[in-house]
Amino acid sequence: MMTLIGAVSSIHHATAAFTSGLRKELRPTKRNLFPGAIPITEADKETCARQTGQVAPGNALMGKPSQCSCKHGYPQAFSLDPAPPTQQFKRRSMDRVNSGLLKLTCPLIVNAIDALEDEGFINKMNSILAAKEGEDELSQCMNDAHAIHSSTRKKLIFGPERGNTEESNDDNQTFQMLKSKLGDKGAEYFLDSGVAGANPLTKKKDVKCLHAWLADYLFRITDEEACYDGMTSNHPIGEAILESLKERGIDFTGTDTCYHVCSGGGVDVESGDGAVTVPIARNKQRKKKDKELERRRRRQDRNE
Repeated sequence: MMTLIGAVSSIHHATAAFTSGLRKELRPTKRNLFPGAIPITEADKETCARQTGQVAPGNALMGKPSQCSCKHGYPQAFSLDPAPPTQQFKRRSMDRVNSGLLKLTCPLIVNAIDALEDEGFINKMNSILAAKEGEDELSQCMNDAHAIHSSTRKKLIFGPERGNTEESNDDNQTFQMLKSKLGDKGAEYFLDSGVAGANPLTKKKDVKCLHAWLADYLFRITDEEACYDGMTSNHPIGEAILESLKERGIDFTGTDTCYHVCSGGGVDVESGDGAVTVPIARNKQRKKKDKELERRRRRQDRNE
C-alpha cells in the first residue's frame, strides 16, 4: 500500500512541472465550463471516434484538457454534455443522458486501466478510503471532485450565470426533459451526482471508475499558481493511478507508435504485449446490449 499512496509525489511534481505556466485562465463559456477544458475541433471528434471505435459519443463532446499530456498531441480525454441534444431535433429531444461528465479515450491508457480494474485496484483504493474514515487526502480529493462535477453539471444544464436555482428549474427546457426521462427524483439525483455519476446520497466512499478519475486528473491538475475555478495542485487519486501504471511499465504520455490508432493509421503497428488497440466498451449499457444480442442469437438458433 505504501507504493499506492507514498510514491505518488514524484508523479505529481513531474506533472506540475510539465504543466507549469502553460494553463491560461479561460472565460466560462459552455464549451469550457469544466475546469481546465478548452473547446474541441471537428478533428478532435474524429480522433475520439478512432480512439473509441464509437461515433455516437461525438454528439456529446464539449471540451478537452487545456494542457495535452500526449507526446503525439492527441486528446486523452474529453468533457461531455450531460444532456446532449439529438442532431435532428436540437434541444427539443435527447437520445440519452450522460451521468459522467468526462470520458477517458486514449486507447493505451484505457486498456491499461481496464487491466488495473480487473486486478482489483478499485477495491484496494476503497479499502484505504474506508480505513481512513474520511480523514485523509484521498477522501478530501474525492469530496472536492464530486462537488465540482455536481456544480459543473448544474451550470451546463441551467447556464453558467443562473446555476441550480428554483427559478431556473421551472422554465429550463432541458431540465424538464430530464424530469420526463428520469422522473422528478431521478432528475435531482442526476444533477447532484459526482464523478462518474457517483451516488450523492451514500456515505460510503467508492472510487467506482478509474477511467473517470484519471480523466478528472488530466483536466484539473496544475501547479499552485494556476489553481483557480476547480483546478488543483494535489490530486492523490489520479496520482495513485498513474503510479500504478508506471509500476506496470505504462508511460501515460504514450509510446513511440501508439499514435497510429488516434491518427487512423491502423492498429496493427505493434504486436505481442506492446500492441495498442481500440478498447472494448465496458459500460453497463454496452454489456446489456451485448447480452440482449446474445439472447437473440440463441433464440434464432433454437428456431432454425
